[in-house]
Amino acid sequence: MASQPIKIIFVDIDWTILDHHLHDWDYPSLDGLKIAQKNGILVYLCTARPYDSIVHTGIFSIFNPDGVICTNGGVAFIKDELFFANVIPSDIVREIEKISHRHHLVLELATEKERYFTSKPNTWVKKYFSSYSETVPTTIRYRNDDVTSILLFAPQKHDEKLMKEYPSQIRYVRFDDYGVDLCYHQNDKGSAIKRVLKHLNIPAEQSMSFGDDHGDIPMFLSTGISVAMGNGKPKAKESATFCTSDIGEHGVYQALKKYHLI
Repeated sequence: MASQPIKIIFVDIDWTILDHHLHDWDYPSLDGLKIAQKNGILVYLCTARPYDSIVHTGIFSIFNPDGVICTNGGVAFIKDELFFANVIPSDIVREIEKISHRHHLVLELATEKERYFTSKPNTWVKKYFSSYSETVPTTIRYRNDDVTSILLFAPQKHDEKLMKEYPSQIRYVRFDDYGVDLCYHQNDKGSAIKRVLKHLNIPAEQSMSFGDDHGDIPMFLSTGISVAMGNGKPKAKESATFCTSDIGEHGVYQALKKYHLI
């Protein structure tokens, strides 16, 4: 049982409440989160996905979070109001688009609530999207929008040359056979959670988090209780307070019961 009453929960989406084996939600765990809300606990989604990607999962039609941390901590909403957004300078975005276009590569640019492709989807985009529960965005050229994240679609054979050509301020982070995050800010879920907790005047000791992957470790280190999924990565499990069962066994629901939150 928690030593202090939990006032807020931060929950990852993919492989935590969205089961990609079934291509569906873990409904018992979502029901558990709803009960926690009825018990007075705030529930925030906390994901690497940009906001528009969250929208297209359909989560908002079945669950109403108290806030959203997205873009791996680069953007946060309290209720429906924007709390903060880490924007990439427009000259950096233009340079990245120019280089990518020269190599016939597609980018996905995300703003606070929207996203779009800079070129028509190619084979690598289609291969990437086939692995995720996604809806293909529209295709337009960059319009000096306030971009908060850049996703490149390219296989590993492009890595060496692109890392040399892209602006030196950009970190080239491959996370998929066909997906690369082009990072300008040092976004992480933990830093965003600390900002939200400070704004809400909630001590870290009264917060809880759920996740499964390496990107969830900063979140785990920033909350009083951290729960890793049974299907999670070994390093994520090592960093957590508790390891629950797999998503297929409703791990979030089981942990909420263990900590007497439902």
